[in-house]
Amino acid sequence: MSFKKYIYKKKIKELPDDLLPREKALNYGIESLSDVELLALLLGQGTKDLNVLGLADRVLGGKDLKNLKNISIEDLLKIKGVGKAKSLQILAIKEILKRIEEDEEKLSFSSPDDVYRYLKWLSKEKQEKMVALYTNTMNQLLGEEIIAIGSLNVLNLKPRDIFIPALRYNSYGIILAHNHPEGSSEPSKEDINFTENIKKLSIQLGFELLDHIIIGKKGFYSFSAQNLI
Repeated sequence: MSFKKYIYKKKIKELPDDLLPREKALNYGIESLSDVELLALLLGQGTKDLNVLGLADRVLGGKDLKNLKNISIEDLLKIKGVGKAKSLQILAIKEILKRIEEDEEKLSFSSPDDVYRYLKWLSKEKQEKMVALYTNTMNQLLGEEIIAIGSLNVLNLKPRDIFIPALRYNSYGIILAHNHPEGSSEPSKEDINFTENIKKLSIQLGFELLDHIIIGKKGFYSFSAQNLI
């Protein structure tokens, strides 16, 4: 019998403190725990045949925590000693980590320059296009839509084309951007009136119009930078 298997079959109370996940974490910090010890701390107790360390190792299949990435409740319930309660505990941690990773991967916009860099491709378009970016309260991108394509300088756009996707993404903020194919990024009178109208509607519908950016051939104009939003 290997030393590891010997340890796993011992009762937890028979093990020295340095091998107990809880005591080790308290004495040396949570970062000192191995993957097996971390999972053992979560599971709490083992089975008749294995202590909690042995059960954690069985769940991981002798591998590391990455082995849980694609595991399902059906997979967990097949493991001896893992019932519904423990399965849900493991899946809850897996889901928390997944959501944290998703948030870290989300693109965020902290300034008009960020938006311009993201949508700079509009400067090369020969047709006028309106793009809407939908964000959460941290200005992280939830989704984007090309909501209108015009002919020359004419955009056929209705407010519902902006707000229906905002509801679908459950967004907090909306950033609008469109290009001027002729080159200048200066807003027209129509652009100004349109922005004012969408700002009012956003307030009424519970959204925040964060910016409207006009992209020309060599630069951009930001309504928020000019304090017009």
